[in-house]
Amino acid sequence: MVQKLEVNGHDLDSRAREVLREIIAQHIASGEAISSRSLARCGRFQLSPASLRNVMADLEDLGYLQQPHTSAGRVPTDRGYRFFIEHLMSSGSLTDEERHTIDDEVRYVGEVDEVLQQASRLLSRMSDQVGVIFMPTLLQFVVRSMDFVLVAENRIMCVIVGANGMVANKLVETRLTFSRDELEKIGRFISAEFGGMTLDAIRRRLVRMTAEERAQHDGMMQKTISLGIEAVNDVLPVHHELIVEGAASILSKPEFADAHALRRIFLALQEKEKLIEILESFLDEDGLQILIGSESDFTQVHNFSIVARRYGTESSPLGMVGIIGPMRMEYARMAPLVDYLGRALSRKIEEEEQRH
Repeated sequence: MVQKLEVNGHDLDSRAREVLREIIAQHIASGEAISSRSLARCGRFQLSPASLRNVMADLEDLGYLQQPHTSAGRVPTDRGYRFFIEHLMSSGSLTDEERHTIDDEVRYVGEVDEVLQQASRLLSRMSDQVGVIFMPTLLQFVVRSMDFVLVAENRIMCVIVGANGMVANKLVETRLTFSRDELEKIGRFISAEFGGMTLDAIRRRLVRMTAEERAQHDGMMQKTISLGIEAVNDVLPVHHELIVEGAASILSKPEFADAHALRRIFLALQEKEKLIEILESFLDEDGLQILIGSESDFTQVHNFSIVARRYGTESSPLGMVGIIGPMRMEYARMAPLVDYLGRALSRKIEEEEQRH
């Protein structure tokens, strides 16, 4: 279950806001607890270390900071990060080179499914975090065409082309015998009759057609319906797909430096069902989504944050693109990176739809 923390923008005055902002900036950069002396040395505050300690104590009382050890400085809490994201963060902007890199990677890959594979690697490389791409089940894809190719006796390859340009190949085994000419006719019929429908809708329509009078007396129609149902049923077991790239980037993060923490994190990345559940919950949300630590069971147990954005068309979101990393990530840089890549993928999908 996902439940974002609620923070009140009026809780903090301008001085407390600036102190919290600086603590988070220093902690993201160093990974260390931040002391009042460190704040005083940064030169941003015309306050003594004692006065800064008082502000920090107030922030701790309000739940925005915590003290990991008795004599240490302070680090942001989940609530502190949430306040920062909601009220203090100014998202950076990508450089021209970064935008060109993303645009080129997306533009010059042929099919959309290849683009998604490449996007997760690109995101991991540019963010130095774990890149994830979530793709929904084939059943939710709108079909543009279906073609059938005879590969062996009683074995037929069904090539499903989605309206978004994605391609799925499914091998169908059938007890019936089909000629190549018959398969071409069946492909043309199904594409013309059912183009623009989802696979699940096609399956239900074909099942209903078995009871119609034409199917009772037309042998070719019977073969068309039979092959169509077998082809669509063959893709029914396909589950949500999650591409995870860059797990090795975790090795460089001090939060996961010891062997026990590292093993736990790698095991967590294999718990794809829990991660899919979170990403799927974001499919109906517009814009950038940031999930911090305690805001879900998955991120809390593993001390993660997730920055994600849906991709697809406005009327038909197809999936999520995102980053997984420690709570101490540079949100102001991760946010525009994920946002721009999500928009680039959406543009690619819309172009493919218009092209076809």
